[in-house]
Amino acid sequence: MAKDTLTIHTLMKPSPYKVKDRSVWSLPLNGLWIPFFTATNATGESHIDSGALGCPMRLSVDKDGVPKLKDDGSARYQVDKDISNAAKMVKGNFAFGLMSFTETVKKTHAEQYKAQVEAAQTEGAKVLEHDDTTLGAYLAELEKVANAAGEAPAPIPDRELVPA
Repeated sequence: MAKDTLTIHTLMKPSPYKVKDRSVWSLPLNGLWIPFFTATNATGESHIDSGALGCPMRLSVDKDGVPKLKDDGSARYQVDKDISNAAKMVKGNFAFGLMSFTETVKKTHAEQYKAQVEAAQTEGAKVLEHDDTTLGAYLAELEKVANAAGEAPAPIPDRELVPA
């Protein structure tokens, strides 16, 4: 029986091809959404079709029923509409919850929130100043090289710090 150990040798070997999970709203389909919606069906919170959960990827077809193909000639697949719509609803509700929390904090902790915004603006201005200094030094160096070669580099527009 082979001994499975993690060594420098095994870290440096190419790993076998790993299947990448399809993302739905930037979250893994089989790793998160399918188990989540199966759980919500089990508790009665949702009623997503078992066929959609069992086969979440569907062949993409045109309006006339002709399968869509990728440029390389392979079939194009898309996430089942029930799952896509349910994920969209969850994401929307999550975003609404975050916005609601933010508004509640703005009202109940107004001074602390204001202090955080001011601190972020102050620190952001320092980062922007550092970036502008770094960029300015780099552009000056490019200008020296361009002048030596008889060319002029394109100007880069100024940036503006946007408050939170």
